[in-house]
Amino acid sequence: MSEINTNKIAPISWIASTWIASGIPFIALSSTAAIMYDSLGLPNDEIAFWTSFIMLPWAFKFLWAPFLVMFMTKRYFVYVSQFFLGAMFALVAVSLIADSFFGLSIGLFTAIAFAAATQDLAADGIYINELNQKEQQQYVGWQVVFKSIAKALFGPALVALAFVIEESYGLKAAWMSIMMIYALAMILLGVISAYNLPMGGGPVHAVESAPESVVIYWDVVVQFFKKKNIVIGLMFIFFYRLAEAQAIKIAPLFFSAPRIEGGLAFDQEETSFTFSVLGVIAFVLGSFVAGYFVAARTFNRKTLLFLCTAMNLSLLVYVYLALFQPVDETPIMLMVAFQHFCYGFGLLALVFYILQEIAPGKYQLAYFSFASSVMYLAYIIPGMFSGLLSEYMGFYDFYIWILICTIPAYFVSALIPLNNTNNTTAS
Repeated sequence: MSEINTNKIAPISWIASTWIASGIPFIALSSTAAIMYDSLGLPNDEIAFWTSFIMLPWAFKFLWAPFLVMFMTKRYFVYVSQFFLGAMFALVAVSLIADSFFGLSIGLFTAIAFAAATQDLAADGIYINELNQKEQQQYVGWQVVFKSIAKALFGPALVALAFVIEESYGLKAAWMSIMMIYALAMILLGVISAYNLPMGGGPVHAVESAPESVVIYWDVVVQFFKKKNIVIGLMFIFFYRLAEAQAIKIAPLFFSAPRIEGGLAFDQEETSFTFSVLGVIAFVLGSFVAGYFVAARTFNRKTLLFLCTAMNLSLLVYVYLALFQPVDETPIMLMVAFQHFCYGFGLLALVFYILQEIAPGKYQLAYFSFASSVMYLAYIIPGMFSGLLSEYMGFYDFYIWILICTIPAYFVSALIPLNNTNNTTAS
């Protein structure tokens, strides 16, 4: 398909379609796939391993981000990725007929993850290149809103539909139908993107040979680490998430644990509703408010400290719950909703920081991708050890430890250099 010329398009229209498209493959692989395999009778250990494996491309997408600054336009990468995703989901549906459906579908899901991560990279590039700094701050909360809408509509809703279809047509037919819905949705969004997305900028440095691409790739990496205060900036990202990453990982386990073990004894449905419904809604609202809050004031020391304080002080909720173990469920759920609102509100400080302090420069998309991967790892790494710590300490002592872990976030927020404070348009 040839590139289509478009006039200036209202940002909210293409942000809506693009981040809905981003949410669909993510929820399909992170949640729906595991439920599908479980219903088809696969062993839990295999499900856990392979559904974690297929998520790896999102963590390592920075490795091929530099190639997106060498070829075509960002819009091209978005809609081609979406058409490819549609085809792959259709092939997953067909693969379910085969006796060896598990291996085939895992291979296809891995290809889907690579394409989805590429789509996300290109979408970020369009966002950075097409919007000025104030617009980036203003609309970043909308990204969370539309991606969450996609996760709700194409996650639990489609899973429920699958079990309805199963009653009449059988289990495999049900999951084939769900995969085809994913396929059709991505193809439709691909058509919308081809006509509705702005170009997002052409290649920063067009290459004509493989050796030249290696030179440009190396230049991207070198220029990233030559950026002023980059090492300090990456440390800031890690320490900002040190407490939050551990607390959020353990919270559902704390709620479902028996009271004799220091938990709140919520059943599975209550825990799921608290975190997957109330928590998600509150997180989205917090992110939405944060975008307009920062856009109205600019991202500076004062706003950074306010966002940091909001996110980290809200973790006192878990200290209170672990200490007193209240029994009335409604106030507990409201406290979690408040904490998640503050969580969504404060976490966006990292996105604002990356957009303002790290992304600007010759290779904006690659810089943003590198820093976003650090932000992702800053959640994964502390979370890996949180289970061991909470089991060793007990929930109350663990959440006291979490409060101690908030201290570095305040220090780095107070000391991190903030330089790019002008509302300039991204190039």
